[in-house]
Amino acid sequence: MSVVTEATVTGIRCPSCDSEAVYKYGKAWTGKQRFLCMMCRKQFTQDSKKVTVKGKPVCPECGKPMHLYKIEGDIIRFRCSWYPECKAYKKFRIKEEKDELLHP
Repeated sequence: MSVVTEATVTGIRCPSCDSEAVYKYGKAWTGKQRFLCMMCRKQFTQDSKKVTVKGKPVCPECGKPMHLYKIEGDIIRFRCSWYPECKAYKKFRIKEEKDELLHP
């Protein structure tokens, strides 16, 4: 039994690498269509914006670097890179005009 998938031209480009080699990849929790880039393997939604982070915080509990975990509206959440051993996280508000992080 073989599964045949049909590639369709969507005109959607990956926000990370600007490639057109994207496929529909289910729905996001917001209900928007999710896509998968076949070049860089990133997942994104169509209206997502690329957020650049200048410097990453250090975990207050263990001292390890923190990674970008989730973006919720104008809030960025970082989680400890040592998760699940360390469950610490930090939230920052996004400043739109300069794409900088502001401390809470």
